Amino acid sequence: MKILKFGGTSVGSPESIRQVLSVISRECRAEPAVLVFSAMGSTTDRLVEAARTAVKGDLSGAMHQVDQLETYHQTLAGTFLKTSSRMDALLKTMKRYFDEIRAIVKSLEILRDFSALVQDRFLAYGELLSTTILVQILQERGFPAEWTDARKLILTNSEFTQAEPIWEGTRERIKAGLEPLLEAKKLPVTQGFIASDEHGNTTTLSRGGSDYTATILAACLNAGEVQIWTDVDGVLTADPSLVPEARPIEVMSYQEAAELAYFGARVLHPKTLLPAVENGIPVWVRNVFRPESRGTCVVANCPGNGSVVKSIAYKEGVTLITIVSGRMFKAHGFLHKIFEIFDRLAIAPDLVATSEVSVAVAVHQPSNLSKLEKELAAFGNVQIHEGKAIVCVVGEQIRNQPEIAGRIFGAIPRVPISMISEGGSSINISFVCDECDLPYVVNSLHREFFPQYYRYVDRDLTADHVTKAELGG
Repeated sequence: MKILKFGGTSVGSPESIRQVLSVISRECRAEPAVLVFSAMGSTTDRLVEAARTAVKGDLSGAMHQVDQLETYHQTLAGTFLKTSSRMDALLKTMKRYFDEIRAIVKSLEILRDFSALVQDRFLAYGELLSTTILVQILQERGFPAEWTDARKLILTNSEFTQAEPIWEGTRERIKAGLEPLLEAKKLPVTQGFIASDEHGNTTTLSRGGSDYTATILAACLNAGEVQIWTDVDGVLTADPSLVPEARPIEVMSYQEAAELAYFGARVLHPKTLLPAVENGIPVWVRNVFRPESRGTCVVANCPGNGSVVKSIAYKEGVTLITIVSGRMFKAHGFLHKIFEIFDRLAIAPDLVATSEVSVAVAVHQPSNLSKLEKELAAFGNVQIHEGKAIVCVVGEQIRNQPEIAGRIFGAIPRVPISMISEGGSSINISFVCDECDLPYVVNSLHREFFPQYYRYVDRDLTADHVTKAELGG
């Protein structure tokens, strides 16, 4: 049994939906499967924009955005559904959804508050619409598709916008909701991203959480594999928008993929791998537009790929915070007091480096920065450096290669480095540099560790600053 998850770009246009139908036809005919879909195209972003427009008091503008979304979904459905009775039934369901969307938009214009609870309920309509349409398309083509509400499958806590599953209840719900369908040879179709709490409120697993839905289902159903279908050929050796020479990685470990996801790789959601790791389930990342491409398989243990480094990831929008104080010297509990402030203000450190008299913390897009600076000032001299980026070099073999650090920094000799951290997992070396240096840094490192991809390429990376535009990104 397998779980197939399709992202928004996979179901955002008639051409991509045709590709999805082809993949399903090939992958789901011979063995049981469950399908997980995201909202179509940029629907979630467009719902967010409509809500924000309403909160600003522009009800007419918000309603216009909703009208456009309704037309978009109707057009996609009409492209594929040729049976009038089926199309009429679908339009009736879609009308109900959009009536509810408009009612929420009107309330937002009055209340001027897009609370987390309302946000989860509102954004869920993207996935509800996509799966409602796709079930009808699949049924018209002879698939035994069965619509299933993910809110009745995945039970979470009430941390709206970033809920976590309550595993015992989730496992019971999934087995009760999906196993009878699978035994009856049905093809369950459900939504990624959305769930519900113990009070029946709609919750979400944070943006990008559809991948997480897929591995939760896989863990609870003891699936043999998870397939994440996206718009790239797998997990790549670098971001192709910066490095045109980046190539797919055939096999990588859970640890490597988790490090890359956390440090900015845009293929897997950071939480996706947790259920798969605990249950030993392989996770495939494949390109729905190039199904002939093998993609990347993420497993517990894997061989090397000919390089000690598997991939280079980065995270923009980083702020570096340094606290210098003589009172730190041999002072018990000093670090605890500092990080208690980060915890209380809900600011999660990405990298930390300490010495006897200083602490440096790199954080991604921090909120409450002014309040953090004010509270930390009680402990010493605080400096805030914005416009930074984290670069992360990942590979299982790094732990066995003491010369790797020298190769990394030897490849970028003129780039100022603000902070260096060797990950606790021993499979990554991360550092902080200026955002403007990112294209040069990532390309130089990729050329250093993947020279085989540059056989016919001679791009000059010697400039002090190579921009994304100059690299064709």
